[in-house]
Amino acid sequence: MNVIETDRLLLEPLDASRLEDFVALTADPDTMRYWAPGGPFRREAAERNFAASLARVQEHGFGRRWIVAKKNHAGLGFTDTKYFGESCDDVSPEEVELGWMLTPAAWGQGYATEAGGAVRDEAFDRLKLESVVAVHHPANAASGRLMEKLGMAFERDVVDRSGWPYRLYRLTREQWASRR
Repeated sequence: MNVIETDRLLLEPLDASRLEDFVALTADPDTMRYWAPGGPFRREAAERNFAASLARVQEHGFGRRWIVAKKNHAGLGFTDTKYFGESCDDVSPEEVELGWMLTPAAWGQGYATEAGGAVRDEAFDRLKLESVVAVHHPANAASGRLMEKLGMAFERDVVDRSGWPYRLYRLTREQWASRR
């Protein structure tokens, strides 16, 4: 994976140097409010999630990227491109999901849209995918608006195996190409 550069951001492939940043990000209650029913990660859970993300990058050649502001080199959070996996019975584990998590200080500044657009384009340009999905908790309207800004359309409500609800959005290659 190469670094993706946008107007204001560098999206750096995740590496071990970002562990402490990830632990801090996922320990924040505001950041984690809509992420999972358990709320903030304890250190052990964050380390397991981080290790799994590193392994996915190595295995698939795509995955989590750390979002870095060009102007001051501050870490803002991450984007993710990953197989959906086994979390929801009614979503194929082979679907490729786009996601993002930013520190609250970076919210409302367009960084998630900029980073999300870059990984969306990578999904179709470099990875040659036919479609991508994204999910958000129904109460997290900001993420839904972001998905719509990226050209995604609401498809259906889903529930993961723990009972956590999500709204699933999709963007096809044809829809993406028509927006370019």
